[in-house]
Amino acid sequence: MMKNDIGVLGQVLTQQVLAQIEQDLTEVEANNPYKRQAKIIRFLREMKRLDQKQLGQLLGVDHSTISRYERLGCNDFKVICRLARIFGISLDVFSV
Repeated sequence: MMKNDIGVLGQVLTQQVLAQIEQDLTEVEANNPYKRQAKIIRFLREMKRLDQKQLGQLLGVDHSTISRYERLGCNDFKVICRLARIFGISLDVFSV
C-alpha cells in the first residue's frame, strides 16, 4: 500500500499519528524502533476504540498476540500490511 492508495485523509491521519507518537516516546523507546512500532500499534488500536480481542479478531489472531505486538512490535510484514489497512494509514507509520 502506497501513500497514494490511502487517500488524503489517510495521509493526514498518518502525519497526526506520527507526530503524537514522537511526542510521547521516551528516550529508550525513541532509540528502539520496535518499541516505537509497539507504541504505534497500541495508539492506533485505542484511537479506533478497539480492545485487544476485537483487533485480534480483525487480524485473525488471539488477543495475547496483540498484547505481544503492543509490547515488542511486529516483524511480520503481512500483519503490518493488514494493520495498515485496518487503520487506514500508510505502511510508513510502522517502519522500523
